[in-house]
Amino acid sequence: MDFIERLFGLSPDNGDGSTEILWLAVAAIVVVAFVSYYRMKRRRAQ
Repeated sequence: MDFIERLFGLSPDNGDGSTEILWLAVAAIVVVAFVSYYRMKRRRAQ
């Protein structure tokens, strides 16, 4: 897990991978939130 280091040449977490895991977790939470929102919206329309 060092794609930030590879892409940008920066090491915000000194190479331990915690920043990448945090970004992936946030992205997953955002995706789940959007899917849930649109499912609820769709059910209310029916």
